[in-house]
Amino acid sequence: MKDLLHKFIGILKVELEDLEGDIVDLLEICQRRKDNREITNYVYLENKGLLLREIAGIKSLVQGLDAMDPRKFSSPQEMFREIDRQILKKTREGDFPEAVYSLVKRRLDKIAKYLGD
Repeated sequence: MKDLLHKFIGILKVELEDLEGDIVDLLEICQRRKDNREITNYVYLENKGLLLREIAGIKSLVQGLDAMDPRKFSSPQEMFREIDRQILKKTREGDFPEAVYSLVKRRLDKIAKYLGD
C-alpha cells in the first residue's frame, strides 16, 4: 500500500509540474498579446498577477506533497480526500486563486482513475 501511495504522490507531482508549465505558457501568450497591442497593459498586469498566484499555489502544493507522510493513510482514497480537503481549504482561505482548486482536482481525479480508485 505504501508503494502505491508513493507512486500517487510522484505522479501528482509530475502532473502539477506539467500544470505549472501550462500556466507559464499562458503568461507568454499574455505577453505576446500585450506586445501586439491585443490587450492593454492593465489587462496584462491583471492576468499576469493572477497567473503568478496560480503558479505560487501549485508550487506550494508540490512542497506540501514532499512533506506528506503516506504511512499515515490506510488507503489511496483516504489520501486523495486529504489532499483534496487541503487544497479546498487553502482556496477558501484565499491562499490560492479559485482556478487552482478546479485545475488540481481534475488532475487528482485523473490519477485516482488511473490507479484504479
